[in-house]
This record gives sequence, structure tokens and C-alpha cells, in this order.
Amino acid sequence: MSEARATAPIAIIADDEDLGRLLLAEAASAGGLTPLAFDNGTAALEAALSQDVAIVLLDVDMPGMDGNSVCRRLRAESRFATVPIVMVTGHEDSPAITRAFEAGATDFISKPVNWALLPRRLEYILRNAAAAERIERLAYFDPLTGLPNRQYCIETAERLVRDAAQLQESVAVVYLDLNSFKRVNDTFGHAVGDTVLRNVAGKLSGLLEGFKAEGQQLALARFGGDEFVILVRHASARARAIHIAEACATAFKEPIRYDGLEFYPAPSIGVAVHPDDGADVATVLKHADTAMYQAKTGAAESVAVYTPAMSSRLANWLDLEARLRRAVVEDRLNLVYQPKFRLHDNQLVGVEALLRWCDAEHGEIPPLRFIEIAEDSGLILDLGSWVVRAVCRQLRKWMDRGFTVPVAINVSGKDLLHGDPARVIRAEAAAAGVPASLIEVEITESLLVKDSAAGRNALKKLRELGCRIALDDFGTGYSALAYITRFPPDRIKIDKAFVRDVDRSASDAAIANAILSLGESLGITVTAEGIERSGQLEWLRGRGCQEAQGFLLARPLSAAELERQFLQPAESSAAPHRRRG
Repeated sequence: MSEARATAPIAIIADDEDLGRLLLAEAASAGGLTPLAFDNGTAALEAALSQDVAIVLLDVDMPGMDGNSVCRRLRAESRFATVPIVMVTGHEDSPAITRAFEAGATDFISKPVNWALLPRRLEYILRNAAAAERIERLAYFDPLTGLPNRQYCIETAERLVRDAAQLQESVAVVYLDLNSFKRVNDTFGHAVGDTVLRNVAGKLSGLLEGFKAEGQQLALARFGGDEFVILVRHASARARAIHIAEACATAFKEPIRYDGLEFYPAPSIGVAVHPDDGADVATVLKHADTAMYQAKTGAAESVAVYTPAMSSRLANWLDLEARLRRAVVEDRLNLVYQPKFRLHDNQLVGVEALLRWCDAEHGEIPPLRFIEIAEDSGLILDLGSWVVRAVCRQLRKWMDRGFTVPVAINVSGKDLLHGDPARVIRAEAAAAGVPASLIEVEITESLLVKDSAAGRNALKKLRELGCRIALDDFGTGYSALAYITRFPPDRIKIDKAFVRDVDRSASDAAIANAILSLGESLGITVTAEGIERSGQLEWLRGRGCQEAQGFLLARPLSAAELERQFLQPAESSAAPHRRRG
């Protein structure tokens, strides 16, 4: 019995009332936890920081350090990002609840407590927290190399930049791209390519061991494909980063040997430094990438350090920005529509509106390119308004023809946090004479994690307008369960990165399964993006995924082509359906 108790997950309990503390401990024990109970917040905090904790139960009102303060302090520790923290209090007023959630609480239990049901409540909280933690754990690391992935790298860089600002240091980004790696995959197959990437990751990890020093922080990540990033925080970050980059270039002059073959994945390497080469992480990464491409062109050695002269493409950027402004004003953009289908009966359940721009001189501009320009220039708010106006007008045309189909639009972070999308949708829907409830708003998961007051207010106003809310690219932003339960979306969309090999990769399948389980437990519709193969589709259908979209089902279509292929008058059918060929 004592051995079982010793290995049971730990529950930290803080309550200055003896009876409450005792009953909370008994409830934790009944839920299979080992309770460590304290009569004050300071002692509970010290215990939590020194233990591997499964859950924390805090009375709000305690002498000295109160429950909210303990919660806030724990959330400041990265390892407590997903640990459920439950506040127990006799206060039921809205400000008290708001203060608890703002401190980082996962849940809120009011006194008097239903002690009989509490163990089951704790089990439910732990089960959902475990699902969220599993998603985060699986998604933060690259399953092939075991290295941190792109998102983890970006978050680490942002933390290092904050630390460097306080210490008056700098942060360097070393950006490596393996030359001709595609040829390895094409010639020898992906299995050999994967082995080469694992060897590259191991070689880089071993090389960095030799550069570890006191007063310096190093981090390595697989940024995507055949790209790796090294972060260096130090008072002389530029010099140390150049030294590391040159060592990498030298190390990869030696071949990687596998199965009697020799590979020379010599990298092109770019270096950029914060704050000299950019005021934020995104800019420094972009400039390191620019320097890497400079090295790749052969106009420099295998290592290139960023200089402003490398950004000659800025002239093209500014030209495209001016053209985009005119296109918005002169209504020279257009929309295509990606159908979404219900999997159990193949019924069309809606479409996603996708923005396209064909410039008279430059032709089709990739969406990633012009959206990046719009975000950087502040045009994104005007672009968002244009999309809402165009969608509402198209809905009116469809309704006049007897077609009724919900349309999802993507709302940018700047639009949500600094604009007023609800006001725009209300005005344009009224002008077109269409119900706002036909519009679904897609936001990225990272916006939910930011959890700003402006974002919460914008989402609340959209919900009050009748718009459904969807979390796009789910699984890449690592929403804590607290955020999702605080403002649950109507839909979560599994990012295509996890759908691509869902029927072939155990790690991708585990992430998708976890997301599907989370959606089921919270009553949220789950839509899979990027379906391109029947294997993906059948895997998702077999595991209860409700909806899907992707090229296998239908490519983005013009309004006229969508009508021809998939829509039928509302009076002849209760819902739109997919037309069979």
C-alpha cells in the first residue's frame, strides 16, 4: 500500500482551513493521487517547485501568499504550463472568477464543495489535461531526429531574446540548409534520406557539445525539411555564432557514410543577430534565411553573415505592396472556395473562402507572399474587410439562386487584436441582406494561446453575432486546455502537417488521435485539412473524424464552378451535397 502511494501522481493542496484541507486530501486520494497538503501558499509553492506534480488544488483566500499568487508563480515555470491548477473558494462573483483565470487557473470549484463528486471531477480534469499535454509533447519535437521542431525553436528564440534584453546580450541565429538533399531522396529514397537527416542531427548535436560554455545558451532545432537552426545567446553572440557556423561548414566536408554509400550534405549557412539585424525573432529568422540563400547562390562562402545589402528584394517587396494596395481599392482580387465534407455521408457542409491575386505584370502572386506583405504593411485590415464584403455579396447571389452554404473566412491576428471583425461582418452582412450566422471565422491556434483581452472580446462579439469560431492549424500552436475550455471553439481543424502521413506515421497518428479524442470529450467538431490520398481519408473516417477538406475531395473552385459541381437549390434539398460524377 505504501509503495503504491509513493508511486501515485502527486496532488499539491493548499488550504488554511483544517477541515477543507483534510477533505481535499481525501478526495485526491480517492482519485488515485498522493496528496501533499499545506496550510499556506508559500509552503505549497515550495513543495510544488520541488516535486513532479500532477495537479494543484489551491484555496484562493489564505494568509500570506494567496492562491492566485501561487498559481501565477507556478505558471511562470515552463514545466507547469500544462499542469492543471484548480482554485477552490467560497467566492462566486464574476471578478473573483476572472482573477483566478487570469492568474492561470485551469478550473474553478466553489464552496460548499460536493465532496462525493469531487474525485470524479478531478479525474475528468486530469484526463483532459493529459490529452492536451500529449498533443503538446508530441508536437513540440521532430519525430525523425528527436530535435525540437520549428514552433519550439521560435518560442525558445523569443525567450532567449527576452533574457538577452535583461542581460544586455544578443541572440544569434545560425540557419543551415543542406545542399542538394532533394537529390538524395529522389535517388536513394526517403528511407535513406531520413537516415542522412538523423545523422546530420546527431553530428550537429555532437558539434555543439564542444561549444558549451558558462554564460552562454545554445539551442538546436530542425526547422523543417532539410533546414536546421542553431540559437546562440551570449554577450558576443555574433562572433560565437560565426565560429559555430564555420565549424559546421568544416565538419560537413567529411562525408556521412551509410550502407556503403557516402553523402556530402554540405550546408549553406546564414547568420543574423538580434537586435542588430532585426527587432524581433521573425525578422532575425528571415534575415538569417536571406543570408543562407546568399551563401547558397555561390556569391559568398558557405557561411554568409547578414547585411542590409542582401535585402535588395525590398524593392520588389515595396512594388508588390503598392500594387496590392491598388488591387484592394480597385477590387482586383478574387475568391475561390474550398469545399468541406461530412465524412460519414459525403455531404457538403460548407466552404472555406481563399483569397487569390493575379497581378497584371507579375501574374499569380502566391498567397503566402501577398499575405506576408499585407501583414507587414498594415494592409491586412483592408484585405480582411475586402474578403468579408466579397463573401457577403457572393452569399447574396447564392441565396438569390436558392443556394445556402456556410462560408468560412480566415481572420488574421492583427485583424482580431487591432481591428473589429464583428463590426465589419455585421455591416457587410446587413448591406448584402444575408445572415451573419452563415459566416464562420477561422483563427490560428496561436491567437487563442495569446489569450489577450482584446482577442477574447473580439471572439465574444463574433459569437454574439451568430458566427461560428474555428481553430485553424490545430496542433501547431499548442493550446493549453485552460484556453480551449475557457472559450471553446465550434470547430478545430487538424493541421495538414499531421494529416500528411497520418496513415503512415505513428507519431502523426498519435497526434491526430489525441486531437480527435479532445474534440469528442469537449463536444467540438473536428475537421481534417489537406486530404490528398485515400489512405488518409479512410484512416480519419475510421477514427470518427467528422469533416474533411483537401484536393482528394475537391480543389478550390470559383463560385460558378462550385455551383455547377456541388450546390443545389435549397428548396429541393435540406442540405447541399457533393455531386457524383
